[in-house]
Amino acid sequence: MDISKIKALTFDTGGTILDWYSGFKSGFEDVANNNNLTLDANNLAKEFRKKSLGTITKQDHNNLINFDEAHKKAVEEICKEESIIINQSDKEYLYYQTPANLNVWPDFLEPFNLLKKRFLCVSFTLLSNRLVFLNSKNNAINWDLILSCETLEIYKPNIEAYKKTAKLLQLDPNQCAMVACHSFDLNAAQKAGFKTIFVKRDKEWGPDTDVSVDGDYDMVVSDFSELTALVNN
Repeated sequence: MDISKIKALTFDTGGTILDWYSGFKSGFEDVANNNNLTLDANNLAKEFRKKSLGTITKQDHNNLINFDEAHKKAVEEICKEESIIINQSDKEYLYYQTPANLNVWPDFLEPFNLLKKRFLCVSFTLLSNRLVFLNSKNNAINWDLILSCETLEIYKPNIEAYKKTAKLLQLDPNQCAMVACHSFDLNAAQKAGFKTIFVKRDKEWGPDTDVSVDGDYDMVVSDFSELTALVNN
């Protein structure tokens, strides 16, 4: 990849930038403590993510819902399947408040602010507008632009979402590089003509995360410090 031809870095945000696992796990732990319940917060956090992400990425494009609605659906399903009896306030804490209060990965902010000096840095995210702006404000992430799939009204990994993003940026797709820790995202971006940068998130799914690089990408990096060093050489 000729980095001099890249004008924009478009970032997956939910897993690449934000630590959903720790936040979701803490949410289930809080609910368990408040209700004197014994819950497997580790596995429930993963199931919460798996269900909500699946809903968002595999939905009917003629009947779209946003990530807040997908989170609500996931919590309702989990409570029913696991026979977890909690009140509506606790459910709302899990699906509405918890996902809006995630922490940024510690390797991100300083390199990101350096990258912004050279590239247009865009949150190109499956997250709802509400989730991306609240989490960004809480973590002092100052994007040049936020393009939520909720706004685009086309959800990744539909390649039209990537094409529309490049068009809105007034760039050719090959002038954009998708930055993500998910192969499904990068593989679709690649088909749309984007350059691709895989960031290994070895704790995205908790301490037992299995990092799988399922594609041939322009760059594969361990963290954002490595990415910044490579593109600034």
